[in-house]
Amino acid sequence: MYFKSSIRRNPETQESDAYYRLVESYRNYNGRVCHTTILNVGFLSGINVEQINLTQKVLTNRALGKVDLFESSLNLDSETLKEIDFLWDRIIKEKRIDLPDELTKEKRKRLIDVDTLKNKDVRELGIEWMSFQALEQLQISQFLQTLGWSEEKIQLTITQIISRACYPASELKTTSWIKENSAVCEITHYSIEKITKDKLEQHLSIRTNELFDLEDKIILYDLTNTYFEGEKRNSKLAKYGRSKEKRSDAKLIVLALVVNQEGFLKYSNIFEGNTSDSSSLPTIIENLRLQTSETNNKALVVLDAGIATDKNLELIEKNGYNYVCVSRSQLKDYKAIEGTSPQKIATRSYLVENLQYDKRDRIIISNIKNRFRFTPDLS
Repeated sequence: MYFKSSIRRNPETQESDAYYRLVESYRNYNGRVCHTTILNVGFLSGINVEQINLTQKVLTNRALGKVDLFESSLNLDSETLKEIDFLWDRIIKEKRIDLPDELTKEKRKRLIDVDTLKNKDVRELGIEWMSFQALEQLQISQFLQTLGWSEEKIQLTITQIISRACYPASELKTTSWIKENSAVCEITHYSIEKITKDKLEQHLSIRTNELFDLEDKIILYDLTNTYFEGEKRNSKLAKYGRSKEKRSDAKLIVLALVVNQEGFLKYSNIFEGNTSDSSSLPTIIENLRLQTSETNNKALVVLDAGIATDKNLELIEKNGYNYVCVSRSQLKDYKAIEGTSPQKIATRSYLVENLQYDKRDRIIISNIKNRFRFTPDLS
């Protein structure tokens, strides 16, 4: 390909100027040399002869499929390259030439059938990778190695630091983000199957005990539930159950919390909305983080009557814990523990004997009778 010019009046300058056409030579069936116009380029103002020669050379090379080999050696300036790209796009869009087979094959390779695209485990990588590089420059891993940490523990630590920096949400939500959206485990090489919110809870439980010198002598356990206004059709946890807010028309989830006497969280869990209070304890006992400080004292578990079934109380004792609870039935067989103090047992007769009874006002006795279900001796 080459440029041919003819003198025409330029409407912009109102002067005679060169009008360019990009042409290509060929031989007809009689062997005669002919040429055909590929593109009407127009007036090329502000372009010199050398730039025109480079332009026609590059366009010829592109048509022959010699782009990378020749263009890199021509040292084209930005304006010339811009003009070449513009003319080449016009040639392609207007289908002025037949591309060689090599270019056609490459073009076919780049074509994508969007309807056939499928993906699996697509994850975010950008901010996680930047955070990982920052930790690498700070040599956090090397420092933890000097402390004798295992490789798995270091990987978990780096994973948690990056996750909290990139997605500072609750432990449960951050865990879901790691498993469903982020590629942080692929960067740190920590097994994604081992990622649970319990890891972070256990770490925080240990650290708060160390920071505040706590021994977790008393553990408080209770449940509550909350309801959803929507239908929650696809939820695996939202179920109809006994609502503590009297919303029997809405689906619920049950929230379980274990805290120590100072109010620090020890363990949490979410159960299905139809989970009864008593049936939740075995799961909590299996996962409860009680050994969080250097103490041999048994933790005292405090729970209410809704959880304190005979089976659950046996389970608590079997796992080596003491407990305090409200009895689900009336205590009949009780006695004082010898060698302990103070010892004081309030019986029905004790309450009556120590009551300052006024014969003129029998209301007091009447109230006691109704409350404790016994008949006092008034003689």
